[in-house]
Amino acid sequence: SNYKKDNLAGLYKHNERKNINYSNKNIDKSKFALNYSLKKCNTTYYNAFKTLQNQYNLQGRVISTTNIFCEFVITSDKQFFEKLGEKETFRYFKTAYKFVANYQNLGEEFIISAKVHLDESTPHLHLVYLPVVHTIDKKSGKNIEKLCCTDFWKGKNSYKYLQDNFYDYITKSGFDLERGDTKDNKHI
Repeated sequence: SNYKKDNLAGLYKHNERKNINYSNKNIDKSKFALNYSLKKCNTTYYNAFKTLQNQYNLQGRVISTTNIFCEFVITSDKQFFEKLGEKETFRYFKTAYKFVANYQNLGEEFIISAKVHLDESTPHLHLVYLPVVHTIDKKSGKNIEKLCCTDFWKGKNSYKYLQDNFYDYITKSGFDLERGDTKDNKHI
């Protein structure tokens, strides 16, 4: 999923469990303590964005319609996690985190938050990051970091490419993940 500035507060409140009430009846508030962070965000997502924008001199035009964040929700089915057990579930999500940090040369520094939710029926990881591409400035010829969702997801089959690479990475790491049917799949 992609997020503009105006969507960040809701995303932050949901992922970091800052809401008081949840419309999602799958969320069991008594299990909040089971959730954990692989990378904790100690401020709002927008503040984290502004900090990184300044720190890395991120190029790219940021207006109200700009997608400044992307999110992966990484999971499998309930039986997969029941078979794995607690320690291997942790290793699964840690492995997925490493995959994203290296995907498209993103870099761990551009991952804002990685939060595992165990308070719903199926464990899952919400991983929020800035879609930064490492490129060369056309005018100066210098290497730059550019915030650009369109360039990060370049190509007609970019989501299939992501899923194929994730599947290869996770199975080579020893997880018996089943790859879904890739024929006729489309990103929604």
